[in-house]
Amino acid sequence: MADQKLPVVAEHHALALPAELVEAAREYARASHALRTQETYARWWQDFITWCAGKGVPSLPASPESVAVWMTALAHGEGDRKPLARASINQGLSAVIFYHRDGGYALDRKHRAIAKMWAGISRTKAATETVRKAKPLLAVDLRDIIEKLRPDRPIDSRDAALLSLGWAGALRRSELVGLDWARLGEGTGFVAIDDRGIVITLKTSKASQDAAEAIVIPKEDMPAACRALEAWAAFASLQAGQPMFRPIDQHGTIGESRLSDRSVSEIVKTRMRRLMHSRGRTKKDARDAVALFSGHSMRAGYATTAAAKDLPTYRIQQHTGTSRPRWSTGTFARPINGVRAG
Repeated sequence: MADQKLPVVAEHHALALPAELVEAAREYARASHALRTQETYARWWQDFITWCAGKGVPSLPASPESVAVWMTALAHGEGDRKPLARASINQGLSAVIFYHRDGGYALDRKHRAIAKMWAGISRTKAATETVRKAKPLLAVDLRDIIEKLRPDRPIDSRDAALLSLGWAGALRRSELVGLDWARLGEGTGFVAIDDRGIVITLKTSKASQDAAEAIVIPKEDMPAACRALEAWAAFASLQAGQPMFRPIDQHGTIGESRLSDRSVSEIVKTRMRRLMHSRGRTKKDARDAVALFSGHSMRAGYATTAAAKDLPTYRIQQHTGTSRPRWSTGTFARPINGVRAG
């Protein structure tokens, strides 16, 4: 994860274990978390180290009281930093706890100082925070967007493939941008087209972190997605093992690097804004209307559309890779004008 040097467990437990074996054990333990989680934890840990250094208190091991005050700084906002939401603070706390345990130090979120601080932060912020739910990109909107894109323009060709694949595969942003073409390269999965249709293979996913996962999108279900994918691969001259989705500059030059996951949200917002404008909305109205659209809108759109078509819950659950049917509680899928399609 981070390059921070952690103490060897054997040093303070007086165990006669080889240091290299202890470190190898740590690496296996770290691998129990997805790469994205490891990267996020590493950023939080560095933030905590910097904060502790500025206050003149140790970061490893840190006292529960120091951690509680750090949580206060995150919640209240310190200096020019904005106050953070509960979810962000909880993520930061998890990272600090992880690094302490990784270093062989006990730090429990149930400790009185930490637990009371968290309860107070949660209660206070619950009164003012609103839960942001991504608006779903519905099938009808996706079709209209794709129809307006020009396959002879690099950015249109890429976006048609990205939106079609992200929606049909109900992929997370990180999964989508981590895909390689035809075979696995340096990404986290790859996508190919065969007689069955589109086949997405993920090395690991949020729902399956210890085994590869395959998602098959039948050609007859999403023929437009197959065409868009093939068109983009040909347009970009993709070679097997290369990143599937790349940045494109203002001159239409296709880059060699991998698109960032944040770019996915921008693409969804941009395409929805233009669609709304083409439907008669003013530019300002269209810009305001897409505020709640994000990269997650594709997954939410697939689940919402599938639920409206009475697709069995277990099939939606399997396809989206969720551990429970969140669309049935309204936190994943969204109602379509309160009417279920027949």
